[in-house]
Amino acid sequence: MQALLQSQGVDEPRLSWAGLGLADYRGPERRRRATGLSLPSGLFSRALDEIDLGLLLVTESGQLHYANHMARSRLAHHAGLCLHNDCLSASLDADQLRLKAALQAAALQGLRRLITLGSGAARLMLSVIPMALGDNRPGALVLLGKQQLCGELSIHAFAREHRLTSAEQQVLQALCEGLQPQDIAAKHQVAVSTIRTQIASLRAKTQAESIRDLVGMVAMLPPMLGVLRGPTQG
Repeated sequence: MQALLQSQGVDEPRLSWAGLGLADYRGPERRRRATGLSLPSGLFSRALDEIDLGLLLVTESGQLHYANHMARSRLAHHAGLCLHNDCLSASLDADQLRLKAALQAAALQGLRRLITLGSGAARLMLSVIPMALGDNRPGALVLLGKQQLCGELSIHAFAREHRLTSAEQQVLQALCEGLQPQDIAAKHQVAVSTIRTQIASLRAKTQAESIRDLVGMVAMLPPMLGVLRGPTQG
């Protein structure tokens, strides 16, 4: 495990729960550091690697202290934001200034920020939160915006829990992508009446009052990682 953490650029002592400096809420934007819980760093790291949410711990200058599996995967394929020499940076100058200001506001002033980098298909929203690092140096927790409403694995688990058919699961996935019944019918080359029947079955099995309610149920599912990973994968 130590070798795994080192391969991710993480010093094991820095990942203790208390060392992350988890904060108590004290207002709409400000936080103060607190001490408390402590978990084995190896276990904590593996737990963070299993969620479908990219997160990074960085200094006020963007120097990386930790990134979970999803964050590294997302940034390896994103044109607007990347890890260069273990430093979080944006490709566009305007985005870099916005990112730098948010990191400094979080680390040095205790302010939280929601910022948007890039535009169009390359647009990425970040939540930047004050977080003391393992060496008590001021830092920030950066959360990457979700790529989609819900990951494929979460929807598959939801379908299995409610005993949905394969066709119903496909319809549910399409609804979560914002498609209308007629669009789903055209995509699967079936009658619109067939899709509406499947939606009615979906609502009955999940006890959802409407399509909106159904999609809302999916939106609240736990963020399970979209790719099955072995217990020793990094």
